[in-house]
Amino acid sequence: MKKTFAILTLLFIVHHTAFGQNSFIGIQNSQRKSIHSVWMNPAEINHLHKKIEVNFFSVQGSFGNNIISFQDVLKDREDVLNLAFERADGPVNVRSNIEIIGPSIGFKMDRWAFGISTQAFASGHMIDLDPKLAESFSSNNFTGRSNIININSPFNQRVNISGWTEIGFTAGFELIRLAEHSLSVGGTYKLLFPYNYINVGVNQINGTLVQNDFEFSLTNTTGRVNLSYADEALDAGSFTFSVNPFNFSQLSGYGVDLGANYKWKDPQGGSKLNAGLALRNIGQMRFGRNQTNNTYNINIPEGESFRIDQLEGSLEEINQQLVNSGYFSIDRQREGVLTNLPTLISAYGELKLSKSFYMSLYGQQRFNSQNDNNQLVAQNILVLTPRLLFGNFEIYSPWTSYEVAGITGGLGLRYGGFFLGSNSIITGLIADTKQADFHIGLSWGFGNN
Repeated sequence: MKKTFAILTLLFIVHHTAFGQNSFIGIQNSQRKSIHSVWMNPAEINHLHKKIEVNFFSVQGSFGNNIISFQDVLKDREDVLNLAFERADGPVNVRSNIEIIGPSIGFKMDRWAFGISTQAFASGHMIDLDPKLAESFSSNNFTGRSNIININSPFNQRVNISGWTEIGFTAGFELIRLAEHSLSVGGTYKLLFPYNYINVGVNQINGTLVQNDFEFSLTNTTGRVNLSYADEALDAGSFTFSVNPFNFSQLSGYGVDLGANYKWKDPQGGSKLNAGLALRNIGQMRFGRNQTNNTYNINIPEGESFRIDQLEGSLEEINQQLVNSGYFSIDRQREGVLTNLPTLISAYGELKLSKSFYMSLYGQQRFNSQNDNNQLVAQNILVLTPRLLFGNFEIYSPWTSYEVAGITGGLGLRYGGFFLGSNSIITGLIADTKQADFHIGLSWGFGNN
């Protein structure tokens, strides 16, 4: 049965790939402005902590879902997907990613500021998976020698895994510079280097699955299935996903970030109020090298049937068997897959409430539908972060409302340019959180402002 359900097996690939796109929540609003702040809003390059700011390394990773808790994963990791589908009373969603900021530099020249940065992403997502569809193909349903199961999944659901690298060129300018107030603008132009993309989209599946002993057939069935993958992702007939960050071998896309920032300065050089607005990830990239992108249109009339248990061989051989049946037509896209970046609008504000206590609020909202097979994924989030600042030492606690995992509470520490934290460690210890994550990094500044 494993070969028979080759396409459906892909629905579970994220379980083995614990790698949307999130920013470095918590540290990005720090009073010490660094490259992380620039990725949040390019206008922040005008407020770098030192005249020259260098990022040596920064890594953040997260795994979140809307069904199972972190404690469930620890107790029974092997059966966690079955548990998720058993509990689900609506679409199942998983968001996971790793984000790395590589060697990067920013510097200021009077009212101008410039930067060059590198960043790599690897992500795996389940998007609105229908638990009833997964349950239809579960062995739990086949309790006897003969079963008939109705399938009705009226919306597009996806598994999406992607990886790419960015090089960003940032420029910023202080439009207004007064003793206590400043207004800055900035922009980042990004070169995009995609290296891996897998997408499975199952759309409007409606039909009947019939079992007779070891025979499985579909009848009276319509729908569409999109399957996209790089040919090198196939290894002995199964899908694998290689993480290859900072691979600059194939330039195949461009992106733009735009932002503006207002700062009300305090006498010590910090800020009483720092607020900004940014439009990020405007652009596209094409995953094209040896990329197979097929859409299967299914039409099996009532009174006729197709034996899915007889499918075997390589994917190319299975493709031919489907076409020869007359029930499947295949639309092949030869030019690769043109994907849309996860375009976001983000806004934030940080207020100094006392000598050492600050409070910041950050939110981001995506523009595009995540059910589109060519859309890269990002979450809507809202973050409230209180922070204590004692010279070079900072304690921050981000409290985040994630679109998928719900509310999490975290804790982080910064000393100078080194930081370490998690957005979910507090709720992970005292509650049944559905999110696990971490972030760590080191940057350093040189010269006086």
